[in-house]
Amino acid sequence: MTISIKIKKHLTFLALAIALVVSGCSANEQDQPLKKEEPVKPGIFKLKKAAPQRLKQIYGLGYPGNDTGLYIASQDGLKVFSNGGWLEGTSQKHEYMGFQATMDGFMVSGHPEKGSDLNNPLGLVCSQDKGATLEKLAFYGESNFYFLSVSYNGKVIYIINQEKNSQIEPGVFKSENNGKTWEQVQLNGLEGDTLGMIAAHPTNNSLMAMSTKSGIFFSNDQGKNMNKVTDPIMSTALAFSEDNLYYSSVENNKVLFYKMNIHTLESEQISIPFLSYDNPITFISVNQKDQNTLSFATYLNDVYETADGGQNWKLVLKNGRIE
Repeated sequence: MTISIKIKKHLTFLALAIALVVSGCSANEQDQPLKKEEPVKPGIFKLKKAAPQRLKQIYGLGYPGNDTGLYIASQDGLKVFSNGGWLEGTSQKHEYMGFQATMDGFMVSGHPEKGSDLNNPLGLVCSQDKGATLEKLAFYGESNFYFLSVSYNGKVIYIINQEKNSQIEPGVFKSENNGKTWEQVQLNGLEGDTLGMIAAHPTNNSLMAMSTKSGIFFSNDQGKNMNKVTDPIMSTALAFSEDNLYYSSVENNKVLFYKMNIHTLESEQISIPFLSYDNPITFISVNQKDQNTLSFATYLNDVYETADGGQNWKLVLKNGRIE
């Protein structure tokens, strides 16, 4: 099927949704020819207490399996919420986009910080040492991916490619060999002409889902065939746990949060703190080591976290401000 993809810099599907309402690594290297560079080694890299600041943009969040905190990708590197406080790296202040937590660390795209020796854009890179070094997987110096999804076990990667590069045309692609080769996802049955956020199941590499302005579409064959599993709602974010798919929507000027059983495809609404309709949920993440712990970020850079499956929520970041 042919789907038009119109994505400008810093424009996510959620920004499109708001316009409609108001008017979220393996050690193998990529086989393709790349500029051979050693990972950036910034001397002694460590996570330290974050300085007071305001995050202007949140590009993803998640719980890497090799750490215990909630990672947030921003325009100024990674911020980590751990033990009630915020941490940040002493270097590697890259503009990370499409952040995806895996059991070994994280995969991400984006742009290098000013003065970095890294090529721009980053393509697809990963880290297994909390961001101290980055390993190049694919499209280094060629492409940036705002829409990226990786299974927690790292065995399948989905990207929405916005512009043609040396390997692939615009469209949705997947890789099952850590970025060495890519296959276009067919998306048979996907209605409409817009693409949304993709979620890959953490361990079952056949399962994936996509949020769109027409609802949630679900696939049990890696996107070859898509089936709509919700009413025609404007869905804005989604993420899998082992047995559930969490998703958010904007309905009748209300921001709502749901949990869908992936075996029965039955959904139930989960109570969340009030969010105005112009502050929808942009990213959802589940801690795969403790699936009662999950979090979400909003368009206005609020971040909430729960440790009991959504019975109680704590505001851990308000308007992107780290005090």
